[in-house]
Amino acid sequence: MQRCLLLLICLIVTACGGGSGNSSGGETLGLAERPSNTECLAFEGSGEVQLTPIATSFSFNSPLLMLPHPSQSGIFYVVEQGGVIYRLDLTTDNRTQLADLSETYSLSTCGECGLLGMAFDPAFSTNGFLYLSFTEDTNTGMTSFVARFESADNGQSLRQDTNGALLRNNLLEQPQPFSNHNGGHITFGPDGLLYVGLGDGGSANDPGNRAQNLSTRLGKILRLNPDGSPASNGISGALPEIYAYGLRNPWRYSFDRLTGDLWAGDVGQNRFEEISRITLGGNYGWRCYEGFERTSNSCGDSPSGPFIDPIAAYGHNEGVSVTGGYVYRGNNMPAMQGDYLFSDFGSGTLWALTEQPDGSFKRRTLLETGRNVASFAEDTAGELYLVTFSGLFRIDPVAVETELPQQLSDTGCVQANAPWQPADGLIPYTVIEPFWSDGADKTRYLALPNGTNITVDDSGDLNLPRGSVLVKNFLLGQNLIETRLFLHNADGSWSGYSYQWDDAGSDAELVDGSQEVDVGGQTWHYPSAGECSLCHTAAAGFSLGLETSQLNRDFTYPQTGITANQLATLAGIGVLSEPPTPAQRDQRLSRSTDDSESITSRARSYLHSNCSHCHRPGGTTQSSMDLRFTTALADTGTCGTPPANTDLGRPGAQLLTPGDADNSLLYLRMTAEQEFRMPPISILQPDTEGAQLIADWINELASCN
Repeated sequence: MQRCLLLLICLIVTACGGGSGNSSGGETLGLAERPSNTECLAFEGSGEVQLTPIATSFSFNSPLLMLPHPSQSGIFYVVEQGGVIYRLDLTTDNRTQLADLSETYSLSTCGECGLLGMAFDPAFSTNGFLYLSFTEDTNTGMTSFVARFESADNGQSLRQDTNGALLRNNLLEQPQPFSNHNGGHITFGPDGLLYVGLGDGGSANDPGNRAQNLSTRLGKILRLNPDGSPASNGISGALPEIYAYGLRNPWRYSFDRLTGDLWAGDVGQNRFEEISRITLGGNYGWRCYEGFERTSNSCGDSPSGPFIDPIAAYGHNEGVSVTGGYVYRGNNMPAMQGDYLFSDFGSGTLWALTEQPDGSFKRRTLLETGRNVASFAEDTAGELYLVTFSGLFRIDPVAVETELPQQLSDTGCVQANAPWQPADGLIPYTVIEPFWSDGADKTRYLALPNGTNITVDDSGDLNLPRGSVLVKNFLLGQNLIETRLFLHNADGSWSGYSYQWDDAGSDAELVDGSQEVDVGGQTWHYPSAGECSLCHTAAAGFSLGLETSQLNRDFTYPQTGITANQLATLAGIGVLSEPPTPAQRDQRLSRSTDDSESITSRARSYLHSNCSHCHRPGGTTQSSMDLRFTTALADTGTCGTPPANTDLGRPGAQLLTPGDADNSLLYLRMTAEQEFRMPPISILQPDTEGAQLIADWINELASCN
């Protein structure tokens, strides 16, 4: 009981006054000096592979694809969702613009719209043809196009007509009933034919059962001749261009350069993400099946099968949107020869599938990248790359793989003989508005390598140096139940790990994967490493609560009993490379439970802490919402916006309907069934008090202006 009370005292003392302490620039400091930390440090490497940044001289805006020039080594093309295509020369570190489709065409701008795919004609060296896949707003609504363009200078520019417009030959035109599930990937196969992927048309549960309907292209992979005419697919009763069907939203597929097998990632709905090997005439089950399981959807008059199971599937405790990759056929990582590598846009986990002697496939984790992986790329030598919203990377082997200790007491982040107490080198901190964690109380600590500093960017996010560790304890009642470590590894990746405390409270053991355990009658979810990355997004700066608007509050430091402003203390003891700006010292969130603050400030602070790590530009959701505290309500993309997926059985409901919480998905999804609840990760107990705050705020809104 003593160890539980010690942590409880740490929680209570943060809300109480303390003694007087040192000062810097007239402000009281909570600590006299920065503690030395030589033990609580992140790994040299955290996985079987590492990511090597490339093209670091350039920044990209939502890059979705990278592909090599067909014949010139070191030349790649990077496709941005907004319509820009760059020609990137890695040998000279030079970048030029091939085209910007948004200057010519009305590209759609929703979360799953825009420029989505690019492919070179197999005879590019002689005909100069390349193909682009994109969504465009037309007189009849949003439409998916596959069009052929031409380069007369070996891929340095695209040909234009006499009026300066790009020469464009539309090969395929497909109206889209909804804004999501557009697919859009295109590639040529070893047969010299063009493969085109289209999603099921959008919304939720494929309301038109289009993926099973052989008279529509939606929910299919199509196979075309290079001129756009249907290839000889020959599926009975089907449109001639259909190659395979029963797909929800194929996001990146590729051919094994050795065997010719076609591998695809198919994005799931609320339960499973799939990896499949696609064959001519194959029915991959959606909307009748998701993963290996039968859904509750009626298949209607759809084909009776046989349905083809995926090669592998994973649940939403590991990721939320699969990104298909490649079978590795390079030379730099011989141990992975023949493995299929793939990832998840939400968690950033990099996996490999290895075929077993019985023909099944075993999945293993290669690296927790912590990045939004939009695509893989394969160069002409078979080496693989990642395209992420935070940069481009080559996948390389690591010399030594380091494993985290099994016992928390061996990590160096706690007292070895009293692991319920932090190590001497840790700096405690707290936040103004905590993330909801099923009613648990939390204590937080920061560990920095000696000789390093934290930088603060213009948005107020604290950027931690490599080697840093964040430590968070979770308590239900007075009992420690979990400790999480979040590591900024030496290779630049971030990885999270959970330790489960034993019943005696004497030590905690590393959790393998995710687990759900009964704790005093309440089910507690221990997240997997991949789940940690779903919330700790690159767009939000990974560390989440470590931002000036969250730390700008008084805190009573347990080591000294002194109450002081956290930002002043961190700057005064030399942790921050520069003190926060006056504007950053003037801005802070509100505590959602503080009735002395305005309901608007409290509600927006709650949404910032609980939702904005995903719902912001570059976040892991396909929604275009921006729920950051600093974004004007009219600019959040919520007001008067219909949901892209489910309306929870309320026709006409919008993301936010001023004055009507009962028709606002922003509120309704906070109390929805687990399958549709937000936040979607590790939340088993809905935050009824927080939901009521959001409802009251929405009901008081007269407008979004």
